[in-house]
Amino acid sequence: MNRLFFAAAAFLLASCAAYRTFNQTTRGDVRFPGGVHKEETWDDAMVFRRASWYHGMTLYYDALVYTADPASPFSKWFSSAEKEYFERCERLLVTVNYSADATKISHVMFREQMRFNGYDDVVVNTFASSVKTHPGFQAWNLPNYKILGYCKRRPAVVGKATVLAVTFPSFRELMLDL
Repeated sequence: MNRLFFAAAAFLLASCAAYRTFNQTTRGDVRFPGGVHKEETWDDAMVFRRASWYHGMTLYYDALVYTADPASPFSKWFSSAEKEYFERCERLLVTVNYSADATKISHVMFREQMRFNGYDDVVVNTFASSVKTHPGFQAWNLPNYKILGYCKRRPAVVGKATVLAVTFPSFRELMLDL
């Protein structure tokens, strides 16, 4: 009887431990080294902050966040209309996002989280074209990723100005330093 009780208790404890770690988040950086614009080349790296949401071993959502800087050589990839965001926005972010299943975590849900952080979506098609043809985009195997722009025009509902707080259902809140 004692063996049965201990076996049941061990199984229950292991089940609870597995449940708590089934939905996980990870953070890291992705670097795209160097760039080209017309006749100019540079060795600077475009650094993305990466946030990923996993269900077990399955990637549900992946977000790479780049803080655009007008002083960076990569700003040459923006069209003249897109460069106006540098003047109109407190901060301009470009995200490279992947959703494995929109019924679990979707691009719309991510956009909603960006709005909670004070960001509105903006069009950055010219910049996105350059990112898509960068060798780093190919090396990281990102063809199914969607590129979006976000402009910080208003105060955040959650978090600090230099931190991006993202919360999806059944996952811990993830904080990304910008």
